[in-house]
Amino acid sequence: ILFAPVLFYCSAVQGILLFESVAPGKHAPGDLIEINEQNAGWLLPAPGMSMAAAVSNDMRRKNISHAIGEKFAGHSDYARSRFWRWRPYEKMERGIIPDDATAAESGIGIFSYYLPDLTVIDLYGLTDAVIARNPVVTPNRNRIMAHDRRPPIGYLEQRGLNFTVFPAVADETEALAAARYVLQVGPGLWMPFDSPARSWVLEHFSGRDLYIRPNFSNDGPPANRIFSPQGVFLVGERFLGRFEDGFDGWRLEGDAVTNHAEHEEYNGQQSIHGNIGPGFLTSFHPDKGDDAVGSAFSPEFRAATGQHLVFLIAGGKGEGVGVRLLADGKEVAVWRGENSERFAPVVHNLEAVAGKRLQLELFDRERGGWGHIMLDHAMLMRLQKDGRE
Repeated sequence: ILFAPVLFYCSAVQGILLFESVAPGKHAPGDLIEINEQNAGWLLPAPGMSMAAAVSNDMRRKNISHAIGEKFAGHSDYARSRFWRWRPYEKMERGIIPDDATAAESGIGIFSYYLPDLTVIDLYGLTDAVIARNPVVTPNRNRIMAHDRRPPIGYLEQRGLNFTVFPAVADETEALAAARYVLQVGPGLWMPFDSPARSWVLEHFSGRDLYIRPNFSNDGPPANRIFSPQGVFLVGERFLGRFEDGFDGWRLEGDAVTNHAEHEEYNGQQSIHGNIGPGFLTSFHPDKGDDAVGSAFSPEFRAATGQHLVFLIAGGKGEGVGVRLLADGKEVAVWRGENSERFAPVVHNLEAVAGKRLQLELFDRERGGWGHIMLDHAMLMRLQKDGRE
């Protein structure tokens, strides 16, 4: 007597959930599918069905909050996203990662598969006995299945954690935006990574195509900033403009150039990334946008042998915008953006113009789309053969 209605009710509930979950574009992978009038109006009038549906909805809602009973589609989408982020490393030459490199990751399956030379600590303890036995402090009402364990204090340091790898990218500039260190590991293949042990990085990678992102922080003197393009170490000596407090002596012409820190809003501009602090020069006018034109000139300076010019640049790549270097009043180099609001570092050897009167000019003679240029943290840096100092 009971078997037939129970079978009918359970089959009906599961059938509704199945058809709703596979309906294209109807539900996101992490959505809770509720049984309601819209999808089960024909079924709810059955005796006791509305109460059974409410119980089902409530139980699944509570389970999903603990990562229990989630739809397969959600796990599949997550795995697919990690697959595409880490798969490029299968093209990496074996032996590049040092034997003593140790990383920690929360989802180690796909990550470890494509980085087989790397020792990986499972932060959730699914493959680590010490973490698996570390007591859980999360209250039961907030626990998530297989995600509650954490390493004991000091355990990661004890294991020698020294390598944090980020997904592979095909462009070194994009890689430098993702991490402090970047290593070329194949044709058009770059590995961004971080490490708390700078001397370890230099010891193991300085003979390769290693890039170190400029440390353009606003704290401390310029000597605290070290940059390494392809293994050549540079140490900051003198700022030509940080623009955190005005224009640092730069002379303006026209109405285009402003200090971004001095205006609350720039109407119509896209989001800006990679700047250091709120202050930087921009020729995107707060009100006129790309229709304004103008220039900004740095105070004159001289470079000594071994010095390099380093700065951050973003904006348009048209002929009418850019940053140029003048030596005794003549243009000797010019740089432009990539039609992007993400700042990228520029490093230029000043050996050929050492001792001459030098000046930087940010210029904008172009109106319309991407008719602007931006400049941040310009400085002089000296060559240092050994970056371990």
